[in-house]
Amino acid sequence: MSVAPADFKQALGRFLSGVTVVATEVDGVVHGMTASAFLSVSLDPPLVLVSVAKKAKMHEHLSGARHWSATILAGDQSALSNHFAGYGDADVRWETEAGQAPVLAGGLAWVRCEAFAAHDAGDHTLYVGRVVACGYEEREPLSYFRGKYRTLAP
Repeated sequence: MSVAPADFKQALGRFLSGVTVVATEVDGVVHGMTASAFLSVSLDPPLVLVSVAKKAKMHEHLSGARHWSATILAGDQSALSNHFAGYGDADVRWETEAGQAPVLAGGLAWVRCEAFAAHDAGDHTLYVGRVVACGYEEREPLSYFRGKYRTLAP
């Protein structure tokens, strides 16, 4: 039995997800992309995973990266999500640390990772990172559901 791509996309669009921006630095230039396919994998060691389409520009950047980061966006950062998805401009401010991937300023949370593994997964690659540093704020998250940004009601 075959699943139609449009049906698969619609079905999984019903899964409420957070929104992240994954970033790495290549030759002094920071590259980032919006990703909702992000999750924790392990506590010991601390591992996270992001799924990246092989046709995405970020795929090439991550395939050779020694370090990458993920910033979990706060409820007021939809403009950043759009910017890194290629839809519009935003005021982008990076926080850097020597030898590590930059993270977006003002995010709800962030992780800095060392490349740990990459796994082929159809038209995507699953990049696993070992978390070497993290931080967080007490704010509301940016959520994504059925193709739209959402906020959580208190």
